[in-house]
Amino acid sequence: MIALPTNRDENWRYANLRPLAKARPDAISATQTVAADLSAPMPSFERWVFVDGRLAGKPAPDTVAHVLDARVAGETFAAQLDDSIAAAGVDFALARINAARGDEVLHLALPDHATANVEVRFVAAASAASGTSYPRLQIHVGRQARLHLVERHLSAAADGSAVNAAVDIALAPQASVEHCRVQNLNDDAACFDTLVAHVGERASYALRTVTLGALTSRSTMFIKLAGRGARCELAAASVANGIQTHDIFAEIEHAAAETTTRELFRGIATERGKLAFNGKIIVREHAYESDSEQSLKSLLTGSGAEAAARPQLEIYTDRVRAAHGATVGKLDEHMLFYLLSRGIERQTAQALLQWAFIEDAVSRVSPAVLREDVERAVVKRLSAVASLDGLLVQP
Repeated sequence: MIALPTNRDENWRYANLRPLAKARPDAISATQTVAADLSAPMPSFERWVFVDGRLAGKPAPDTVAHVLDARVAGETFAAQLDDSIAAAGVDFALARINAARGDEVLHLALPDHATANVEVRFVAAASAASGTSYPRLQIHVGRQARLHLVERHLSAAADGSAVNAAVDIALAPQASVEHCRVQNLNDDAACFDTLVAHVGERASYALRTVTLGALTSRSTMFIKLAGRGARCELAAASVANGIQTHDIFAEIEHAAAETTTRELFRGIATERGKLAFNGKIIVREHAYESDSEQSLKSLLTGSGAEAAARPQLEIYTDRVRAAHGATVGKLDEHMLFYLLSRGIERQTAQALLQWAFIEDAVSRVSPAVLREDVERAVVKRLSAVASLDGLLVQP
C-alpha cells in the first residue's frame, strides 16, 4: 500500500489534495472517443495523442518514439532511479502509483547525434468518478543529441478529470533538451505530475512550464545534475484564478563540479487563487565551482489571493556561487501611477503590468507558434483580452 502525501508533509503543505483523495484511483477502463486533432500539428513536429492515458493518435511509422506496455517500461524506470530519488518517500508516491496503475508508456530513445521535435498531447476526457488517467513519458537522449519536446495536458470534456502523470528523462553527455510543458485542463480537473531528470556531463536541460488550468495542480520535480558541467534552466509561469490552487516543488541537485542552475518563477493569483513554488537547490560536497540562481516572484491581484515563494539552499562545499530572491506582493503603485498619468485607463494599465510580469517566464516558451498559443491562453485567464488586444502577434 503506497501512502499518499498529506498537508502535514512539509513539501505538500500548500497543495490542495482533496480532489486526489476523492478521485477513483483505478485506471480508466474505457477510453472515450474524442477528436485526436484538437488543432493543427506544429510544423516540423511529430505528434502523439493520448486520451485518458492511452494512445489515440500517432504520426507516420518512421518516428523516434513508440508505445510500451507499462509493466515492461516499469522495470527500466525502476532501474534508472537514483538512490536519493528513490529515498524521497512520500514525495515520490504519486510516481509509484502511476507506475503501478498505468497501462501505456510513450518511450522515446534518441540515438547519439540525432535531432528530433516531438509533441505529446495528453487529453483528459473521462470524469474523476470513472477513474484516473496515468499519462507517462520515458525518454533517453543520446550523446550530443538534440530534442525539442512539447508536452501538453488538455481537456476534451466539461467534467472534472483526475490526472496523475509521470515523466522520466535521462540526458547522455553533451545532449541538449528543450522541454515545454503546458497544463490547461478545465477548471474542474485535478492534475498531479512527477518529473525525474538525470543530466549527464556537459548536457543541457531547459524546462519551461506553464500552469493555467485545473481546480488543483501539483508538479513535483527532481532534477539531478549528475555530470561535470551539466546545466539546467527552469522557467515556470502560473496563473491561479477563482479558487484554483497551483503548487510546484522543484528540487535540483548539483552532484558534480561546474554545474549550473538558472531558476525563474512568475505567478499571478487573482480573486481567491493560491500559488506556491518551493525551489530547493542542493550542492553536494564534490560539486565545487557550481553556480545557481533563483528568482521567485508572485503577484497578488485579489483580496483573497495567496502565494508562497520558498527558495531553499543546501550547500556542502565552499567553492560555489549561489544567489536567490523571492517576493510576493501587489502591483507596483509607482508604475501604475506612471501609466495612469499618461492617460491609460486603470483596467488597461493593470492588465499591461500583469502581462509584463508573467511574460518574463512565458517569453521563454518555444517554438513561436506554441508561445503565441500560450500567450493567448494567459491573456484569457487574466480576463484582459480587450485590454491587451493587438499586443499579441496574430497568426
